[in-house]
Amino acid sequence: MNLVSRFERFVERMMEGTFTRATGSQLQPVEIGKRLVRTMEAQQSVGVSGVLVPNVYDVYLNPYDYEQFKDARESMARNLEAHVGRMARQRGFSMVSRPKVMLRPDRDVNRGDVLVEAHLEDVEQLPEAAPQHTSLLPQVDPVEAMLSPQAEATPVINFNGQTYNVLRSPTRLGRLPDNDIVLNDKRVSRHHAEVLQRDGRWLVRDTGSTNGTAVNGKVLKETALKRGDVISLGGLEITWQQ
Repeated sequence: MNLVSRFERFVERMMEGTFTRATGSQLQPVEIGKRLVRTMEAQQSVGVSGVLVPNVYDVYLNPYDYEQFKDARESMARNLEAHVGRMARQRGFSMVSRPKVMLRPDRDVNRGDVLVEAHLEDVEQLPEAAPQHTSLLPQVDPVEAMLSPQAEATPVINFNGQTYNVLRSPTRLGRLPDNDIVLNDKRVSRHHAEVLQRDGRWLVRDTGSTNGTAVNGKVLKETALKRGDVISLGGLEITWQQ
């Protein structure tokens, strides 16, 4: 960590307080997601294709917090990358590649704190073999194109005028940023449901949500999906297209 980063961390801690440590609550992925987005917004630059933001993010955690996520670091880093990409697209930002997030332990970071260092890095300079908790993705310049459908067969979810591509099975839906598709609505549970592919069909499955999952008005635990189905996540309606 350089001196500038240490100073920035000190100022942030003074301004934000020490709520996590005072209450004894554990660091949550949503806090990491918020810090990533703030860092991205703070490091904008003007490029030939518009507003350019960093594509590589190093997230430093206290070793205790780092160990807390030991069983989920790979998936959490991947989904934080997806979260950064979505937030960049919503703001009209561009990147030189899809975002890369790396989680690292650092004894200089206090428990409950998060320090993010971000920079631009050419795709050619990225290592060929990534650590287990990272996910290297192909080069695409504008973030809008980066998140566009790759083929007509790619299923999508429509919500509130936005389109989310379902690029993997399972794709998790919920409020927290470690989900593949983040739905920021109080009716939606932190990890509400998932869509998955089985025997050539796509299904939606409730994953223990508080307010339940329904398809076309019928509450259920799991069911197959077809084009135009309306999925209700605790009352928040999204539309399935394939």
